[in-house]
Amino acid sequence: MKKGISVLAAVAAMVMSLALAGCGGQSNPDSTVNTNDPESQQTEQEPKTNSRGNLVKHIGDKASVSGDDGKELANWTVTAINLSPQCTESYQAPVKNGHLVALDVQVNTTPKLHGSMYDPFHIGSGSLWKYIGKDGSLWNGDLLNESTVSCIPSTEMLPSDIGPGSKAQGKIILDLPQTDGSLVFSPVEGDGWEYPLQ
Repeated sequence: MKKGISVLAAVAAMVMSLALAGCGGQSNPDSTVNTNDPESQQTEQEPKTNSRGNLVKHIGDKASVSGDDGKELANWTVTAINLSPQCTESYQAPVKNGHLVALDVQVNTTPKLHGSMYDPFHIGSGSLWKYIGKDGSLWNGDLLNESTVSCIPSTEMLPSDIGPGSKAQGKIILDLPQTDGSLVFSPVEGDGWEYPLQ
């Protein structure tokens, strides 16, 4: 009987030591998440695209384009969107589509932009912007017209062509049919950065 009790005591002691080792011992390295792992960081920072395949951006978000080698060619930030800008030019052509909208944009280009498909960088050109309505319909009108180029002095506008190794800031004025949808900057086929207006 004493032998049976001592065997039970030994088994109980082993179970307890294993349990304590599991609680206070070293953890399984495979079960931990390495926050310094570039792959896990890349997954977390992967930009979100919407159902149209556009990268969704908001005021203050940095956006960029890169070359085939993955190195940045240009970056920009929309710092403000004004849905009812005040035109200051003495002659201002009538608004054709319904609503002028002004985007304040800061742009930086790198020397690597030279000779790339984005050279020069045309973010200031209204012809590379599209309007998508709240219902998802792509509007096929022209966002750039006489009313957009006669609203403010040219010195306040973002240059339409920005070369390599440059910094620029200014406004992009667009003429929209509504202000409850999104604006999409699409410099080349297949690329799109979408900015909700509401």
